[in-house]
Amino acid sequence: MAQVRKSVEADQTDLATRLRKADQVELDAHNVTAELALGMGFTFSQPCLTIEHEDKPIGMFGVTPVDGADEVGQVWLLGSDEINDIRYQFLRESKRWLKEISNDYEMLCNVVHEGNTLHHRWLKFLGFSFLSHRRPFFEFARFV
Repeated sequence: MAQVRKSVEADQTDLATRLRKADQVELDAHNVTAELALGMGFTFSQPCLTIEHEDKPIGMFGVTPVDGADEVGQVWLLGSDEINDIRYQFLRESKRWLKEISNDYEMLCNVVHEGNTLHHRWLKFLGFSFLSHRRPFFEFARFV
């Protein structure tokens, strides 16, 4: 069984070298390193949470506030291939964790890489709508 806990600084370094290929492709399209993306998420998300399985971080997620729009947050998740080891638990608990991290917002949004079809299906499962396609990203949002 995996657990979700508050992130610690070491989680960033550990996870940065083991991201899923699709997550790394997305970060490359943003021209951002894994270290920078995880560091910004850790610093600005309230809270930043880590999925831990077998004593190591396999994912980090959170919501960062959008400047100038306190009621809007950018939801994010970066993970390793080990999330597949807990995929049923991950899906069962995703909606609950989304609800928990979105309490301070009226709307959640972000972008997802057009090639990340696994995340497309997961975002639809969570109730997000796709708004536009600006290559190489799809914008998505959901009212909370």
